[in-house]
Amino acid sequence: MRLSPIVWIIIAVVILLALVLLAVKLGSNKKADRDRGKAGDIRQSAASDERSIQEHKAEAAEQEAGAREAQAEADRKAATADKLKLQAQEFSERAAGKETEQRDRLRAADEIDPDVPDPGHHDDGVGTTHRP
Repeated sequence: MRLSPIVWIIIAVVILLALVLLAVKLGSNKKADRDRGKAGDIRQSAASDERSIQEHKAEAAEQEAGAREAQAEADRKAATADKLKLQAQEFSERAAGKETEQRDRLRAADEIDPDVPDPGHHDDGVGTTHRP
């Protein structure tokens, strides 16, 4: 039994199609392997970036904590300064009041002292005039 040339042509076309399909499949597999490798590289790079991002976030959190601590210390010092200013003002007001009382007493002493020629007049504003 001899095969006709048409059968041989059909067999050749089928074999040729099979080879073309095999070549396409192999090319497709190679591309898929390259794409897998490229995707792996991208994932590895992203993982490396993730570590860097976490380090930056940790550093930022540490800086924020330091800033809050410094702000709290500044607030405490400002409160202490305000308190000291108030105390200084109170002492100053008390001193001024005592100074006024002292002048009034000295003026009263001058008014009743027969040896003071000009009662109520003081050169230094604090002490009594000198007696002769």
